[in-house]
Amino acid sequence: MHNINRPISPHLTIYNSQISSTFSIWHRISGVVMFILISSPILILNQVYFSYTPIFLVEILLNYILSNWILVSFRLLISTIFLYHISNGFRHFLWDSVRHINTKKIYKDSNLLLFFVFIVTITQSYIEF
Repeated sequence: MHNINRPISPHLTIYNSQISSTFSIWHRISGVVMFILISSPILILNQVYFSYTPIFLVEILLNYILSNWILVSFRLLISTIFLYHISNGFRHFLWDSVRHINTKKIYKDSNLLLFFVFIVTITQSYIEF
């Protein structure tokens, strides 16, 4: 038998991704990011409190190295992640209550979710900057 250099089974690149699976993956990623953002200040504060390093380093870092627009951009990104996760969680609650289960409503809810997060993020960035 000849080895033709073909894969044994089709690869994932030939499949179209479903919007529900894409939103599910991003919901899990945003949950992990939220957990890291919530738990990391506790670990950092614990390290700063029990270390002998002067706190002047933190003050210099915040005042001189990081400018205001970087901090505002991070805050905007973090709030967008929280908003997406909470909105998509509400959509999962609708699915658990056996509402909006058919394909048309799933696509409609997905588009409404993206539109809502986009509008709130644009409004918040307008207010911040």
